[in-house]
Amino acid sequence: MSYRDFVARKNRKPLIVAHRGAWTVGPENSLLAIRRAFDAGHQIVEIDIQESADGILFLMHDDTLDRMTGQSGVAAAQTMATLAGLRLREGDGGADAPVSKEPVPTLAQVLALADGRGYLDLDVKHASLMETVARMAADCGAAERVNVKFPLATAEDLARLRHIEATTGVMVMPMLRLKADTWAEDAARVLESGAVITEVKYDSLDTLRLAAGVLNAGGTSVWVNTLDPVASAGFRDSLALEDPDAIWGVLVDAGVSVFQTDIPDHLERWINRQGEAA
Repeated sequence: MSYRDFVARKNRKPLIVAHRGAWTVGPENSLLAIRRAFDAGHQIVEIDIQESADGILFLMHDDTLDRMTGQSGVAAAQTMATLAGLRLREGDGGADAPVSKEPVPTLAQVLALADGRGYLDLDVKHASLMETVARMAADCGAAERVNVKFPLATAEDLARLRHIEATTGVMVMPMLRLKADTWAEDAARVLESGAVITEVKYDSLDTLRLAAGVLNAGGTSVWVNTLDPVASAGFRDSLALEDPDAIWGVLVDAGVSVFQTDIPDHLERWINRQGEAA
């Protein structure tokens, strides 16, 4: 099933996006973390993409090497041979994290790993690489298994979205910052794009609820991040651990059906409990 059709299914359960893979049991953005996320049954894995000095697409979130490798320097200024020779720190890295056996992977390696196992949200760290990443995914036969994403705020953004989809077949997910006074025009632009999914940040639960109602009615699923550092309006993972109904339950009731999280196993157990109670 294509990623687009997978998201667009009616009456499906909420979808889980494992942020940077299952990084609590493997270094973030590593082949191990991605493999373990899919092994756990999570349908979508988010990864971060950059380009090396010699034009190879690789995985790393930060611009610098420090947090995840303990080395200094700008990640994109290195050749892929240099990057592949480094070893990632466990988990989400930092000075106290032990060094793993996992190297910095290429996007090509991850696309091969994910084939037949699930879908990938490609978070392209530099907007100028969006077309390059989409073309590579298409060249690898992965066009129907991935998405790229960028903010949709102007007619030019809409034209770029349509061009990428038309020339590569890769799904583009619009990103929105929903505000009380502008959410309606933002939602209308997404519906005009024909997107089946949109990632949103929001200024309040009321704004989210209003926008999600319009988007869902138009066939667009709503994705939110409950990651602690970027969660909107206080709906974050750490609070979901204490009271999942007050976080994930409230968001589902507001019209959210896709969650990016750092605690995918907890979210999956909560979703399964809702199914058992129904």
